[in-house]
Amino acid sequence: MNKQSRLPLGSVIGILGGGQLGRMLSLSASQLGFKTHIYDPDFNAPAKQVTNLSSTFKYDDINNLKNFAKNVDVITYEFENIPLDTIRVCQKIKNVYPNSRSLEICQDRTNEKKFLNNMGIKTVKFVVASSYENIIDGIKQLGLPVVIKTSRFGYDGKGQKIISQKEEIDKVASQFNNVPVIIEEMIDFELEMSVIICRDMDGKISAYDPSENVHQNGILIESKVPANISLSIASDAIIIASKIIRNLEYIGTMGIEFFLTKSKQLLVNEMAPRVHNSGHWTQSGCIISQFEQHIRAITGNSIGDGKRHSNILMKNILGEKIYNIRYDNESSLNIY
Repeated sequence: MNKQSRLPLGSVIGILGGGQLGRMLSLSASQLGFKTHIYDPDFNAPAKQVTNLSSTFKYDDINNLKNFAKNVDVITYEFENIPLDTIRVCQKIKNVYPNSRSLEICQDRTNEKKFLNNMGIKTVKFVVASSYENIIDGIKQLGLPVVIKTSRFGYDGKGQKIISQKEEIDKVASQFNNVPVIIEEMIDFELEMSVIICRDMDGKISAYDPSENVHQNGILIESKVPANISLSIASDAIIIASKIIRNLEYIGTMGIEFFLTKSKQLLVNEMAPRVHNSGHWTQSGCIISQFEQHIRAITGNSIGDGKRHSNILMKNILGEKIYNIRYDNESSLNIY
């Protein structure tokens, strides 16, 4: 599609995916005077509670995808496991942000690591494998402990196994036989952190302060800002994130996760071509949240500076625990 001009108020933003991130994007779009159309196969998707329009069809339903694209003014997506062919169908009709190249790279951990390394950006040491024999050889090359991950469609700890003992190797190698995987060296890191960054159509880039993150079983449970890092580490992380987003010619908000090693080396762990769970704190800690930044960027508006006005501790409460939440004077809640 052609370069998009600034969309007028009342324009319809199509959002592929109706989860929590789609819900928060829809709320921010409404705040800015836009309408939304959520496309998700799940009739009960959370975002469908807060949208003007919704469609309940599969992501490979070509006819309904085309009809969706024809009836919105711009399209975005809220998670990276959207089929690439879905994006390709839509972008023939309307502009889709972020672009398909960003999605294609981030959907595959092998492509992602190679993309980063080719830019001179450091990651953990890794080996690519697709058979039992490859996996055995890769583990020998890296040495234990390692983490083995499916190259595609893994998130929140899914599709991953940690191998710490020799006795575990055969079982896990057999489990992942004939599956494209990436084997990563396990590192003894000091902390995990992320940078939420946004780029608009004029090339303006805005990054939020890095957050320090805690994961449990691969799922984010806590983000703290400011992170317990030096100013130089924070600056280096933002410089790396800016380099990535420029190279991709990216439009919208992106989350980039890092390991900080005990020797103070930054290693990029993963990239997410979307608004990010570790950026939820921006809703309470900044005048302009990551969701508003994304809506601004994809509608052709200028993004803000992402300045933080408060120190924030964000906790992710899952499952039945939400029913035990107590409201207090110093916490902001977002239940979805």
